[in-house]
Amino acid sequence: MEERKLLQSFLAQSQKGLPPRRMKDSYIEVLLPLGSQPELREKYLTVQNTIRFGRILEDLDSLGVLICYMHTKIHSAKASPLSIVTALVDKIDMCKTSLSPEQDIKFSGHVSWVGKTSMEVKMQMFQAGICKSTHP
Repeated sequence: MEERKLLQSFLAQSQKGLPPRRMKDSYIEVLLPLGSQPELREKYLTVQNTIRFGRILEDLDSLGVLICYMHTKIHSAKASPLSIVTALVDKIDMCKTSLSPEQDIKFSGHVSWVGKTSMEVKMQMFQAGICKSTHP
């Protein structure tokens, strides 16, 4: 509880106390090496040897939260005073219905809009010949 009180001291008292942020400040790319690391691929496969899409959604959710933490990072604090959760996913566009378990997947994303108590993150997922986009 004491640590939480200490973290509260890092919060800005008003919007004017916040540093300016740009979309590129929260941009990140992450590679899921399914093709190059067979031992990791095993964790993403169903018994039919297809990708477990639920596992991909978990990764996208975690990436969305990481992007939000990057956007709200306070460099003088060891930990964030904020708790960030995914409230909803607006849309998922799929260009193809299945993913190849033999190819790496690249995730990327950034904060695209910020309000006083919420923010929007846009993420994309790329695999050779496949494109997906999500807006949590």
